[in-house]
Amino acid sequence: MLHVEGLQCAILREISLTAPAGRCTAICGASGSGKTTLLRAIAGHLPYRGRVQIAGQCVDGLPAWRRPCRHLNQRLYLFPFLTVEQNLALAQFAAGQTRHAEPRRELLQALEVDHLARRYPGQLSGGEQQRVALARALVSAPALLLLDEPFSSLDWPLRRRLWQVLRQLQSRRALTLLLVSHEPREVAALADGGYCLQQGCLTPDD
Repeated sequence: MLHVEGLQCAILREISLTAPAGRCTAICGASGSGKTTLLRAIAGHLPYRGRVQIAGQCVDGLPAWRRPCRHLNQRLYLFPFLTVEQNLALAQFAAGQTRHAEPRRELLQALEVDHLARRYPGQLSGGEQQRVALARALVSAPALLLLDEPFSSLDWPLRRRLWQVLRQLQSRRALTLLLVSHEPREVAALADGGYCLQQGCLTPDD
């Protein structure tokens, strides 16, 4: 579960929300309303006032790498000098975990990129890189995954396939998702409920 209370950061004013454990909660709103700022604050990439709890743990004051969440957007940040599998192994190491190969293999197989494990990011298509980035975000078994329009640059068939795979992984891992999207079809496919963010103010989206 994610619980945010009285969060203030840049345009955001007294944001409070709850994202139930194992569910997908969507944040909708116009460009410039503060959606990306909200996710970056929760992830620990921006300073804020207020309270953030993830899976029952207060994470205020913790750096991003110590928070039990991962943040995925259109900028993939894959290390170009590491292979696909090495990128995932580094994510395990950064999370303080043993670099077991089995979780990496399972995720790469689920996302249909296991045959690319020894390739470098520059040898992959955009869609393949996106799937690798998703695998890397999940390999450390975070309690919360923050999704900031990560699939918006992909074609529709691949987008729909990734929605399906993400739903399967979410169900299997009881993963909590917080999704920012401009696309109503994406929200309909993934979200169990949500909020509307307008000019820094958050209201439940009925």
